[in-house]
This record gives sequence, structure tokens and C-alpha cells, in this order.
Amino acid sequence: MNPDGISYLDMGDLYWKGNWHSALNSYWSPLYSWLTGLLFLVTRPSMRWEFPEVHLLNFAIFVATLFCFEFFWRELLAYRNDKTWTGASEPYVWVLGYLAFLGIHFGVDSVEQVTPDLLVAALVYVASGMMLRFAGGRMGTASAGLFGVELGVGYLAKAVMLPFAAFAMTTMLAVAWKKNGKTRLIGAALLGFLAVSMPFVAALSWNQHRFTFGDAGKVNQGWLDNSVEPPYRHWQGSKPGHLDALHPTRMIFSWPAVYEFATPIAGTYPVWYDPSYWYAGLDTSVHPAREIRGFVREAPKMAFYYFFLEGILTAVPLVMFFLSDRIGEAWRRLMRFWPALIPAVATISMYSLVHFEPRLTSGVVLVVWGAVLASTSIAKEERRLKVTRVSSLVLGLWVIYSVLSALVQSDGKSAEQSQQVVVADRLRTMGIEPGDHVASIGNSYYAYWARLEKVEIVSEVPRGINSEIADSASAFWRSSPEGKEAVLHILRSTGAKAVISDSAPAALPPGWIPIENTKHAVYFFR
Repeated sequence: MNPDGISYLDMGDLYWKGNWHSALNSYWSPLYSWLTGLLFLVTRPSMRWEFPEVHLLNFAIFVATLFCFEFFWRELLAYRNDKTWTGASEPYVWVLGYLAFLGIHFGVDSVEQVTPDLLVAALVYVASGMMLRFAGGRMGTASAGLFGVELGVGYLAKAVMLPFAAFAMTTMLAVAWKKNGKTRLIGAALLGFLAVSMPFVAALSWNQHRFTFGDAGKVNQGWLDNSVEPPYRHWQGSKPGHLDALHPTRMIFSWPAVYEFATPIAGTYPVWYDPSYWYAGLDTSVHPAREIRGFVREAPKMAFYYFFLEGILTAVPLVMFFLSDRIGEAWRRLMRFWPALIPAVATISMYSLVHFEPRLTSGVVLVVWGAVLASTSIAKEERRLKVTRVSSLVLGLWVIYSVLSALVQSDGKSAEQSQQVVVADRLRTMGIEPGDHVASIGNSYYAYWARLEKVEIVSEVPRGINSEIADSASAFWRSSPEGKEAVLHILRSTGAKAVISDSAPAALPPGWIPIENTKHAVYFFR
């Protein structure tokens, strides 16, 4: 489990309970939460099965993504429109495609993460394949309308797909202008997109009392490029240039810092359920100099990841490309894929200006790598077969390594995260019931037990977030008995039934009960 996943699961529950006012969220997009909510509505999992069921859903999405990738790969090879990839080497082109698919999705943890990133990758593959079909003159009016619908579904999966759709539509116009194509297809695609996306934009704007198609990009702009401190949690509007905090979390005790956030946001941990609410008023404007600094900050991270950690996956398409008989011809072939490359490269560029994580760009990066690989031009069958065999072997060994590494990492995390189930189970036997309000001492960001127990964290003494928020949780445990009593009194006033700490000392003060076989402890208000 991961913190973003908790927010998506909470949203899914609220949507399927009919509480749309609380479910509509301008930071997290709805499609993935609709799927998780429907899954839980049908299966009604026990506490121990809730998180495994989400991963079963992710596996189903993974299988669907593979079919979407096959569609893209088929369209990519068809768009090339020559006889170079024929004969004995043709199966290896598909082998290389499958290996690249496995490598990027196991390598960037998009399978493991409880987020819609894998779903977004699937929709990117379909959209890229449709773009190539349109550019190749093989799209009818009905297919264009379905293309627009698919782009609208992409927006419902993640708001970044709206600018992706804008780039795709603009590229369609450029293709139609260059080839004197049928502009009615663009109109059909636009109508399909608006039919799917606009109802949600209208509902979201009505719920937020302002026009918005999503605030995730703007909030990250404020956090990272405009340097709001602290980002992510508990901004109080204290920095110069950031004095307009409209409704921050409420600091109710100065040291150790205690924050209360019982209303008006729902969710297991309301602070992360809708960050755009708590950070309303921060500077989200675009400043070119800051965007450049953002690129300077993110570019080395991207280069380190794709040219070092995932270097083999990057090297194989590039080496094959430069082994082409004529580099100039290979480059011209690559440029022919511009209808699919422009939306993909534009999306990568957007992330590079604000915040890069490999899982966010897995689909668009594979579109670029696929185009590079498909542009390879080796005329002689014998040499082409040798190159594809060696490339397949190298990439295959790397994929095996990536899969094994992912399994080892997951196994290492399982022991730590299994404590979350133990904590939730013990709290249930101690008298904490679903729907109760509780307080937290420690890192509530990773308090997955609260989701399993179906309680709401309404106040916390946080562990250090960054230099702006020191480690109040440790300060609480170091304070005098009178200091601890004062903090507990404040926490009780927030309506909490109990306080749960994620790293209590071995020698607990009076009133604290250790949770067996974990580092957690609980204090009940009587």
C-alpha cells in the first residue's frame, strides 16, 4: 500500500455510497477510485483481504494494458509501411516489444503502486496507436469518435491526460493540414472527448464553486517550483509570498506541534485526501525562471534513472538505432512517427518542469522508445537477425533481473506492512470501532492501519516532514510528564477516542498500552 492509494480507496467508497459531495476531489482523478469502490462493493472484503484485492485489480489492469500495448505496437509497425521487418527477424520485433513492456512496468513499480498510473499507460498506448492510424489514413468517423471517448476516459484516469488530449488534437489538425485530410474526423474526436470529460468538469467545478478540471498540476507547481514550505502537509501560510492560506490545517498547540483537521474534509487521513483544499491560496502561478530551475532540478533525476538505473532498457533501442545501415534514413523514419511522438514528448516535458517520477511517465516513455526501435533500418536479413537476437537476449536478462528485484523488494516491504494489519486487528479487539475518530503521534501519512480499521484520523503530532516542521512526535516522547499530559488533553479536545503512536518507547508512560508484536502503542481517553 502507499499513501496515494489510501486516498483512492476512500474516494471509491464515498462514490459508491452516493456521497458525491465528499467524493468529488480536485486533486485525485475518479476513474481508478470508481474501479476500487466497485470491487469492494461487490466482494465486501475482510480487513486482511482489502489490500490484496486491490493488487488483484491491478493485475487485471496489467493484463488489459498488455492488450493495449499490443494494439499500439501493431499500429507502430504498420505505420512504418515497408518490408524491412520481415522474415526470421519479424518475431523478434514482437519479442523486443514485449520485453520493453515488461521492463518498464516492472522497473518503475507501476504494477506495484496502488495508483492509476498503469491505467494511464494503457490509455496512452491506445491513444498513440489511434494517432498513427489517423495519420496513416486508416480511421473512419466512428473510430475518430471512439478516439475522442478514449481521450476523455484518459482524463478521468488522471488530469494530466487533458493536456495530452490537447496535444493529440492539435497534432491531428497538423496532420490534416499537411495531408489535406478530413477535418470532420477531428470534429468527431473532439465531440467524443467533450461528451466524456465535460460532465465531470461541470460536476467538479460545481462542487468547488469555481471552474476547474483538476488542481493536481497547480498544487505541485506551488509545492515544488514556487517553493511553498512545507509542501504536502500542514502549510500555515507563514512564508513571504505565501500568506494567503485560505483554510490550512489548524495548529492547536505550538510545541510539540499539534494539528487538527476533523472538518470539513472526509477520508482516513483528511490532510492527504484532498491536499488542494488545505493548500488553497498558495502561489500556483507560472514563473518562467522557476520553471527553468524546475527543469534543472528534475533533468538530472530523469537522466540518472533512464541512463543509469534503467540504462539497459534505454540502451537497447538506441544501440539498435545507431546500428542502422544509414543513420540519416533511420532518423527520417523516426521523424515519420511524429503524430505519436509529439503528445508523448510534450507530456514528458511537462513533468520535467515540475516533478518527475518514473511511474508517471512509463507509458509515454515506452511510446518514444518504441518509435526509436521501430525506426531501425538494417537491410541485410542475416545482420538484422543477429542484432535482434542479441538485443532480445540482453533485454530479456535485464527483465528477469528487474522482475526478481521487484519480488525481493516486495518481500522486504511485506514484513513491515503486515504490521498494519496486526495493528488494525488489535485495535478492533481493544474497542476501536469503524467510524471512530482517533489521533496519531508519528507519521500519519503511512498509517494504513487506519484505513483497514475504517477510522478517521482527526488530529496528529507529526513526525518531522522537513526543515520547516521538526519532529514533534519525538519531542512528545522526550517531554516531561506534564508536557505529555498537556498534549494528550489537547488531542482529546479534538474528539478523538484514542491516540495511536507508531514508534512508542520501550518504557511506556502510565495509561499507554503496547500493541503486541508491533512498534505501536495506544492511549484511550476515558
